Order: sequence, then C-alpha cells, then structure tokens
Amino acid sequence: MSDNRSLFPVPLSEVRWIEADRNYVHIHSGNGTHRMRERIGHLETLLDPGRFARIHRSTIVNLDCVRELQSWFSGDAVLLLDDGTRLGLSRSYRDAVERRLKV
Repeated sequence: MSDNRSLFPVPLSEVRWIEADRNYVHIHSGNGTHRMRERIGHLETLLDPGRFARIHRSTIVNLDCVRELQSWFSGDAVLLLDDGTRLGLSRSYRDAVERRLKV
C-alpha cells in the first residue's frame, strides 16, 4: 500500500472495507485508512471471494467484519460492521451477499 509518502504492507486480515475513489481505492483497516492507486474492479478480482464481497459499485467489504444486515427501502440494505461502521448494500448485490452471509 502507499499513502503517497511511503510504502507499507497491510495484511488482508486487517482490511475491513474498501471504497472506490476514481482510479484509487481507500482501504480501511484496523490501523487507519490507506490510499492505493488501483481500480476497485481489478482489486475485486485479486481478493478471496470467500472472504470479501462487493456490496455496492464503489464498496467491497470483509465479510468477517459484518455484524448485522438491516433492511432499508426499495430493496437496499445497510451492513453494520463490528466496529459500528454502516455501509450501504445496494439491491444489485444484496442477493449474493445474503447467500454468502447465510441470512
């Protein structure tokens, strides 16, 4: 990973969720947020699908960090992570995420 000043490793076990920002991603981990020049779609292909799931066109989540799925309006939902973070789960990804979470 890079924060534009230095390079350092972020173990996948510490990655909680990832959000897209054009040609970059922000990787949220146990020790902060790190910016990396990579497209979220490509990064998704590199991650273990048994552990990480796309939940929105701009968000990937570590399924081990999900504490609760809360239904919202029009088929959308919110994922509540074990640290209190709330992430939107869009309709287009909801069925696949529910199957993987066994909800």
